[in-house]
Amino acid sequence: MAPFKQRIIARKLKEELSVIDGLVIVDENSCDGCGDCINTCPHDAISMNELSDKEVKNLSLKGRLKVRIKGKNKAVIDHDVCTACGLCMKKCHEFAIHKVKK
Repeated sequence: MAPFKQRIIARKLKEELSVIDGLVIVDENSCDGCGDCINTCPHDAISMNELSDKEVKNLSLKGRLKVRIKGKNKAVIDHDVCTACGLCMKKCHEFAIHKVKK
Protein backbone atom coordinates (compact mmCIF):
# COMPACT_ATOMS: atom_id res chain seq x y z
CA MET A 1 0.00 0.00 0.00
CA ALA A 2 1.30 3.44 -0.85
CA PRO A 3 2.40 5.59 2.10
CA PHE A 4 -0.19 8.24 1.17
CA LYS A 5 -3.05 5.75 1.33
CA GLN A 6 -1.71 4.32 4.62
CA ARG A 7 -1.72 7.81 6.17
CA ILE A 8 -5.30 8.46 5.04
CA ILE A 9 -6.50 5.12 6.42
CA ALA A 10 -4.61 5.61 9.69
CA ARG A 11 -6.10 9.11 10.13
CA LYS A 12 -9.64 7.87 9.41
CA LEU A 13 -9.26 4.98 11.86
CA LYS A 14 -7.89 7.32 14.54
CA GLU A 15 -10.85 9.70 14.07
CA GLU A 16 -13.39 6.88 14.29
CA LEU A 17 -11.76 5.29 17.34
CA SER A 18 -11.85 8.67 19.10
CA VAL A 19 -15.66 8.74 18.92
CA ILE A 20 -16.86 8.46 22.51
CA ASP A 21 -20.01 6.43 23.12
CA GLY A 22 -20.19 5.48 19.46
CA LEU A 23 -22.00 2.78 17.58
CA VAL A 24 -20.05 0.26 15.49
CA ILE A 25 -21.63 -0.48 12.11
CA VAL A 26 -20.80 -2.69 9.13
CA ASP A 27 -20.90 -1.35 5.57
CA GLU A 28 -22.50 -4.27 3.72
CA ASN A 29 -21.19 -2.91 0.42
CA SER A 30 -17.61 -3.30 1.62
CA CYS A 31 -17.82 -6.42 3.82
CA ASP A 32 -16.62 -9.57 2.05
CA GLY A 33 -17.71 -11.97 4.80
CA CYS A 34 -14.21 -13.20 5.64
CA GLY A 35 -15.01 -13.57 9.37
CA ASP A 36 -11.78 -12.04 10.69
CA CYS A 37 -13.84 -9.64 12.80
CA ILE A 38 -15.70 -12.52 14.45
CA ASN A 39 -12.45 -14.11 15.58
CA THR A 40 -11.16 -10.76 16.85
CA CYS A 41 -14.16 -9.67 18.94
CA PRO A 42 -13.53 -10.41 22.65
CA HIS A 43 -17.26 -10.09 23.42
CA ASP A 44 -18.67 -12.39 20.71
CA ALA A 45 -20.74 -9.47 19.44
CA ILE A 46 -20.27 -10.25 15.74
CA SER A 47 -21.89 -12.98 13.67
CA MET A 48 -22.50 -13.69 10.00
CA ASN A 49 -25.79 -13.20 8.24
CA GLU A 50 -26.67 -14.38 4.75
CA LEU A 51 -28.31 -11.63 2.73
CA SER A 52 -31.61 -12.31 0.98
CA ASP A 53 -31.93 -11.74 -2.76
CA LYS A 54 -33.89 -8.55 -2.02
CA GLU A 55 -31.11 -7.25 0.25
CA VAL A 56 -28.51 -8.03 -2.43
CA LYS A 57 -30.51 -6.01 -4.98
CA ASN A 58 -30.39 -3.02 -2.62
CA LEU A 59 -26.57 -3.07 -2.47
CA SER A 60 -24.42 -0.77 -4.57
CA LEU A 61 -22.65 -2.10 -7.66
CA LYS A 62 -19.55 -2.67 -5.53
CA GLY A 63 -21.58 -4.63 -2.99
CA ARG A 64 -23.29 -6.78 -5.63
CA LEU A 65 -19.92 -7.58 -7.22
CA LYS A 66 -18.56 -8.65 -3.83
CA VAL A 67 -21.57 -10.92 -3.37
CA ARG A 68 -20.94 -12.55 -6.76
CA ILE A 69 -17.26 -13.11 -5.94
CA LYS A 70 -17.28 -13.76 -2.17
CA GLY A 71 -20.85 -14.83 -1.38
CA LYS A 72 -23.84 -13.42 0.50
CA ASN A 73 -22.42 -13.63 4.04
CA LYS A 74 -21.98 -10.28 5.78
CA ALA A 75 -20.93 -9.40 9.32
CA VAL A 76 -23.63 -8.28 11.76
CA ILE A 77 -22.96 -6.58 15.09
CA ASP A 78 -25.07 -7.22 18.18
CA HIS A 79 -25.20 -3.73 19.69
CA ASP A 80 -26.46 -5.08 23.01
CA VAL A 81 -23.14 -6.89 23.49
CA CYS A 82 -20.71 -4.65 21.55
CA THR A 83 -18.56 -2.34 23.68
CA ALA A 84 -17.26 -0.40 20.63
CA CYS A 85 -13.66 -1.25 21.54
CA GLY A 86 -12.60 -0.97 17.89
CA LEU A 87 -10.63 -4.22 17.60
CA CYS A 88 -12.82 -5.37 14.71
CA MET A 89 -12.26 -2.05 12.93
CA LYS A 90 -8.51 -2.51 13.15
CA LYS A 91 -8.71 -6.10 11.89
CA CYS A 92 -11.01 -5.52 8.90
CA HIS A 93 -8.91 -5.61 5.72
CA GLU A 94 -11.84 -4.18 3.71
CA PHE A 95 -12.33 -1.21 6.10
CA ALA A 96 -16.01 -2.18 6.23
CA ILE A 97 -16.47 -1.59 9.97
CA HIS A 98 -16.92 1.96 11.23
CA LYS A 99 -17.74 3.72 14.46
CA VAL A 100 -20.29 6.50 14.24
CA LYS A 101 -21.80 8.84 16.79
CA LYS A 102 -25.04 7.59 18.37
